[in-house]
Amino acid sequence: MDFEDRVAVYAPKLEALQAELASRGVEFVEVHTVDTSGVVRSKIAPLKLSTSGESINAILYCVTHGDGQPMGDVAFASPSANEENGFPNIKGIIDPDTVVQHGWKPKFASAITRSYMLDGAPCAYDPRNVLARVEERARALGYEPKFALEYEFGIFHADHDLMRAGRYRELKPWGHSLINYDLVRSGEYQDFAAEFITRMKSIDIGVASLVTEYGYGMYEYALTPKSALAAADAAMRAKLHLRELCAERGLVATFMTRFQPPGKESACGAHHHVSLWQDGKPAFAAGPNRLTPVAETFLAGVLNRMQETHIFFRPTVNSYRRFDRGAWSPEDVAWGFENRTAPIRAITTPNDAACRFEHRAPGADVNPYLSIAAILAAGCEGIEKNLALEPPVTSNLANLDKPKLPRTLKASIEAFAGSDFCAEAFGEAFRDNYAESRRAEQAAFDAWQASHITDFEWQRYFVS
Repeated sequence: MDFEDRVAVYAPKLEALQAELASRGVEFVEVHTVDTSGVVRSKIAPLKLSTSGESINAILYCVTHGDGQPMGDVAFASPSANEENGFPNIKGIIDPDTVVQHGWKPKFASAITRSYMLDGAPCAYDPRNVLARVEERARALGYEPKFALEYEFGIFHADHDLMRAGRYRELKPWGHSLINYDLVRSGEYQDFAAEFITRMKSIDIGVASLVTEYGYGMYEYALTPKSALAAADAAMRAKLHLRELCAERGLVATFMTRFQPPGKESACGAHHHVSLWQDGKPAFAAGPNRLTPVAETFLAGVLNRMQETHIFFRPTVNSYRRFDRGAWSPEDVAWGFENRTAPIRAITTPNDAACRFEHRAPGADVNPYLSIAAILAAGCEGIEKNLALEPPVTSNLANLDKPKLPRTLKASIEAFAGSDFCAEAFGEAFRDNYAESRRAEQAAFDAWQASHITDFEWQRYFVS
């Protein structure tokens, strides 16, 4: 659907929402656009849900991860915005399904855009467009996909002087203990959890739980299931508003996958729970430790493309510090019933409605639109091609000769950039642009590393 057709569909809905929100006392709207790395880019404006579209800076689809620090590299080379085309604006339209009033701040509403090029074609680089296209593929097969994401993350006491100086290691973790499922780690913890859950409920995001995780400053929340695009929207918003709540209380949250040295305490995963439904019934459920034929073909597809799509699950240099099968962060292409050491844990109990696959490879630094799209596209291919599923793992994966997931960002880039499947599933223009974004990420790290003498070198060579 091109821009004009999309406007024709959305305009009446936006007009009705504008009147409704105004009657409820809403005065301001936060308009969100999601960039290539999954970072929320927002503007605050007086309430106006434009029926003719929004201006969106095309550089959002070529800004570097972390916005240019510490190397000062603001953008990578991209067809979306560059010296030749003068870094133009493109067009967007607010998706009316994403418009919500904030229960904790009722003068504010927020909305999420979809992006279009100046000629009216859907923007190939917009992660929401990528996922919407894949979700339509699943629905064309007769299934409703449902996803629920759970995020592990860190909370620290904010010290803006230390943060401006880049001295993040010196920040103090929130709470005095490192054990998980602890209600008294901090005197404010229970009130914090209640406030977060209440705020999310007011914008129709269900929080199944919020718990302390193993490690100083480590926490985890689990979201309830939604359809694919709605689940990604919910995941993005939950991160944004968690950070907002932390900032209000003198805290700061991090979703980098490992902020403790490898082997010490926990790393930050973002496990994805996925199921397909048909006619209101779970399409994967066949009883304890059993799967339906469609579940088997879907899972076979996910496993078949896991190496090519791995970059969506571990998209940064830091992502690869989380590899540790022993700490339940998968290293192999495999699956098993209730097996937390494999990337796919099949869950078939306690009832049919709970039957799902838990994808354990993603870290908390993922772009949820892309990680969900990767799982869903690969699963759809498995159904379409009626792929056969290998037997489940029933012994120690360390002793099995299973295919390995790429161990570095460079290896993941190579697998993704050369993938015909990824070009077809997500669009060739998107594949090439995203590969370039990850190359820029790797290049920034390599340049930083080359310009520094490491602690290893000082300690090993200075007095030798």
